[in-house]
Amino acid sequence: MLKLIFCELTKLKRKRFILFVILSAFLFPPPLALMMLTPRMMARYNMKTELFDDFFQFVLGYGVELLLPCVIGVIAAMLFFMERDNDTFKNLRIIPVTSTQMILAKIMILFLFGLIFCLSTAVVTIVCGSLIAETGGLGYKLWMAAEMGIFVTAGTLPLVVLVVFFSRTYIFSVLLCIFYSVLSLTAESCFEVLPKLVCWLMPIPLTNLWCAGDMVRHGVRGTLGGLQHLVPTTMQTALILGVMAILSILLIDRLYKKRGGD
Repeated sequence: MLKLIFCELTKLKRKRFILFVILSAFLFPPPLALMMLTPRMMARYNMKTELFDDFFQFVLGYGVELLLPCVIGVIAAMLFFMERDNDTFKNLRIIPVTSTQMILAKIMILFLFGLIFCLSTAVVTIVCGSLIAETGGLGYKLWMAAEMGIFVTAGTLPLVVLVVFFSRTYIFSVLLCIFYSVLSLTAESCFEVLPKLVCWLMPIPLTNLWCAGDMVRHGVRGTLGGLQHLVPTTMQTALILGVMAILSILLIDRLYKKRGGD
């Protein structure tokens, strides 16, 4: 499996988009840091540690939620379109590697990039935050970023199913990713009127609810208001996203085998 993952990474190395994955970690923290320094925002905080906590939550809640599904969706399109674009399905059938093994390798790469993106974003956020406030709880915040990388990637796999199913152009895949992110953000603005079941069945809003609740439980400044009853536990979040991820992988496997003629 490690050799398969290395081979897939070697294919991606030629794609310039991979550099964007790292650079995209710098998109949200600097502008949000400047926003936090405005007099209107500074007046809200008595302690600079509170400023840093809110800054970190803004980046994690909006930057990661908005960008990571798009990043994962586009990387998935690259990984799953390679054999189609290069017409190598027949060549792959003569090597002792099953389609399922190839799909698992591609999925593991998606989780790897999800971790890289979130940890890179967290590091940049901590660096920017140290310039405007007093930092604290860095170990927990890095751990939270790693968990977010895994959970958001798992929650983006249903989108990957659609990318593989339609198998259109890269532009179509990007538009699909943007729609997925906007839909998730729109759902979050309707938490107070949406049924609990609907909130929990939407992967990205579910992850954001868990993130907000977990930070409050660990003493990070924040308020859930009337949304306390919607917040899932870590076990509930992992279980729901795990089931979604497994079902998504099974569907991707079926679609990929069908396309490859297996």
